[in-house]
Amino acid sequence: MTVYIGVDLHARQQTVAYMDTTDGEIKRRELHHQKDDVRGFYQQFTGEVITGVEASGYTNWFEEMIEQLGHSLLVGDAAEIRRLARRRQKNDRRDAELILDLLVHDEFPQLYRYSPESREVLRQLRFRHKLVKLRTIILNSLHALAIGAGLSLQAKLATAQG
Repeated sequence: MTVYIGVDLHARQQTVAYMDTTDGEIKRRELHHQKDDVRGFYQQFTGEVITGVEASGYTNWFEEMIEQLGHSLLVGDAAEIRRLARRRQKNDRRDAELILDLLVHDEFPQLYRYSPESREVLRQLRFRHKLVKLRTIILNSLHALAIGAGLSLQAKLATAQG
């Protein structure tokens, strides 16, 4: 028994279309992240569970939850999924059903995903880069203030005492 789940994920809610291969019936559900028990919904599925979602900015928590439950998660190329849509009209239900259809027919345009460890290292590197940029902006601003006040601090500003 394989369960396929197509998810149209947003910041506050998700629209889900899912199908169990034993009966082939497609079911739909809308989950609100604050009100509904999202984890409980996905925990109900046992056996082989394949979940598909479009790549977006808010998938990190969802990816971690699905991996903790032992389900397979496929992240798809959003532009390619959109190209494969038969209709140009978009809505959450259609998007979830399209993702489900692509999963069932083995046509889902899967993207490469880094391991959780690599994703964490990349997150930390990006954060460090932002801190370095912020430090540079602050030092340049202080230097401009010093020059404006007629002080010549040049190399002293970037030292531990500066």
